Amino acid sequence: MPSTVTEQDAAFNRKAWDTLAATRTGQEPVLYWHFRVAPGPGVELLGSLAGATIAELGCGNGSHLAHIAQHGIARGIGNDVSPVRIHQAATLHAGQERLEWWLGDAIRITPHLPPLDAVFSVFGGLWFADPHQLLPALRQRLKPGGRLVFSCMTRAPGAPEGRRQMIVYTPATGRVPVVRWMYSIQGWLRILAEHGYRVHTVDQPHDPRNQRVRSTVFVAHTAR
Repeated sequence: MPSTVTEQDAAFNRKAWDTLAATRTGQEPVLYWHFRVAPGPGVELLGSLAGATIAELGCGNGSHLAHIAQHGIARGIGNDVSPVRIHQAATLHAGQERLEWWLGDAIRITPHLPPLDAVFSVFGGLWFADPHQLLPALRQRLKPGGRLVFSCMTRAPGAPEGRRQMIVYTPATGRVPVVRWMYSIQGWLRILAEHGYRVHTVDQPHDPRNQRVRSTVFVAHTAR
């Protein structure tokens, strides 16, 4: 049985994502940063990709990383806590020799990652794992000046922040509980600064569908 809060959260979310992933079909390689598909930034947020080593935390079926692999990276590592999702990623993108798929909790696998040029997460590991554990671990793996790019829903200013159990709903699965770490934009800026990251940009879309869910993309980097 899981013995720590981190392990309990990972097991809790693993069950949720296995359930949700089993209802989702394959997807062509594509990258969009916001909660719903909308015009906006693309791979340029990750900096120079030629020859880069990239990791995605919470890779799902691998469609984002497979898209990035088309831009000349040397190595891409997709991580997810769900074995169903990792199996989907490995199956859908079996022909991508530069990609590999790691199963496990992001906090536990991060110390084993190679030196990285960039790490990214699209409503993934940076939102579902304790940032006070994950951010310092990532900083040890990012090269000087390495980029951290992630998207999440942010809380309204003044709303309670931190670890929250929330509900994901789909018609196919009904109500599925997950654990997320919710902060306002200012809360994320504070946490990133505490752990040695310099924030480059904070992007919120102009389309109403994403604004309603407070979809936000953070671009940060480590000190050079």
